[in-house]
This record gives sequence, structure tokens and C-alpha cells, in this order.
Amino acid sequence: MVSIKVTKQPGLTPSMGWGGMSWKDPFVTITFPSKVIFTSASFLLLLVHMGIFGGDLYHFTVTQKFDLMSFHGTTVLLVSHVMSFYWALLGTFYTLQTNDKVLGGFALTSLAMNFALFVGRFCLDYLTIEYREELY
Repeated sequence: MVSIKVTKQPGLTPSMGWGGMSWKDPFVTITFPSKVIFTSASFLLLLVHMGIFGGDLYHFTVTQKFDLMSFHGTTVLLVSHVMSFYWALLGTFYTLQTNDKVLGGFALTSLAMNFALFVGRFCLDYLTIEYREELY
């Protein structure tokens, strides 16, 4: 799935320093297929968001220590949720163009779970808006 390309500068040029090596000489480029990278990145962000959401839900319902919730990063979390949803959408579009059923199912699952977690985060932030400490 991961391909590595090594490009080399052919021939000697006057800009080469000691030992005939140039600063451009071996560049290693790691490329990932576009069908997989968006889906895997959105799934990774989904796991991070699920951990933060689980912690917030635990502190809201069980311990009721509202100062331990992630109120200070609400804007970053919501932007990160939108970015994860967008990556899942791009991954779904790329995989639906192919005939790979397994990767398509994985991409659609990631898309649905990202959307459900975004709605859950939005509802939790709306329910806890009276507990947050606003500083102006």
C-alpha cells in the first residue's frame, strides 16, 4: 500500500560539494494512495474525538466535575470534527469510484460515525452551556 520513491540527480554538476554529493542527491518520498489516506486520517481523528467525548460524558454524568470538561477547546474540537467529517467524505467519494466493497464499507462507516459523533458533541455542548465558565 505504501510506495517509496528514491530520486537521484544524474551526473556530476559544479554545485556538488565534498565527495560528489549534492544536497539534492537522494530524496526519499513516501506516497500513500489517495483512496486510503483520507479514510484512515478521518478514522484516526474519530478515535481521538471519541476519547475526548467519552471523557466529557463521564465528567458530565458521573463525576459532575464540570471544570474537567473540554470547554476551553470547544472551537478547536468543532473545527477538528468538521475537518474529520470532510476527510471521511473525501475518502468515501474516492472509494466509491472504485469497486472495492470492503474499503467502501469502511469509508461509509467512518463517515456515518463522524457525523454521529459531531451531532453528539454539538448536543453535549448545548446541554452543558450553562455550566461553562465564560471569561470576557
